[in-house]
Amino acid sequence: MKRKWHVFLGASLAAGALSLFLRKEEAALEDPSSLYVGSWSFFHPKEVKDHVLTIYPDLSMTIDGKAIAYQLIELTKNKLTIQDQFGYHLIIHTENGVPSILYDEADDVSFPISSTT
Repeated sequence: MKRKWHVFLGASLAAGALSLFLRKEEAALEDPSSLYVGSWSFFHPKEVKDHVLTIYPDLSMTIDGKAIAYQLIELTKNKLTIQDQFGYHLIIHTENGVPSILYDEADDVSFPISSTT
């Protein structure tokens, strides 16, 4: 009976360790930050001007080559929300895993965005 107990305990520990390993792998694959990396263009009708938002792998951002100082508020596969240095939110919404809308709270306007690459 003692031998069966050790086999059962060993198998349980191995299954638990494998489960933790698989969860860590899933979490690494589900990192949503890579969805937003790239250059995204949008047209601002009020300014009558095209802009380019670039998001780097470290999530630093520029608009038209000028760095944006911000605080990260939310990062999910559906939405990236930041608060800029003036307290306004910029929100990027995704559709089917691709950034598609940029909402600018300062102007209270949403812009369709598209990849520049």
